[in-house]
Amino acid sequence: MITNVIALRSNEDLVEFRNYVLSFYAYDGIYPIEALTVAKVESAIQDYIKLVVSEKNHFEWGYGDSIDRERVRDLLLKDYHIMKMLSEVSK
Repeated sequence: MITNVIALRSNEDLVEFRNYVLSFYAYDGIYPIEALTVAKVESAIQDYIKLVVSEKNHFEWGYGDSIDRERVRDLLLKDYHIMKMLSEVSK
């Protein structure tokens, strides 16, 4: 299981998947997500991999397909909305 950024970055398939996610959701992507960073995408990929290997979930790794990308996007958006709500509350 990939549990750290160094391991993720040394896995060619996951680097390709990270870049695929960024091509959609980075600032210059098709559907940009505000303030998205490489680190946030890598963290979301790690979270997604944990969900895939968990016996509690019924997710399967699709080898970096569009379903995997959309599930990582959902994790990113969930995190983004929580952080945005926290920043608005602290104002």
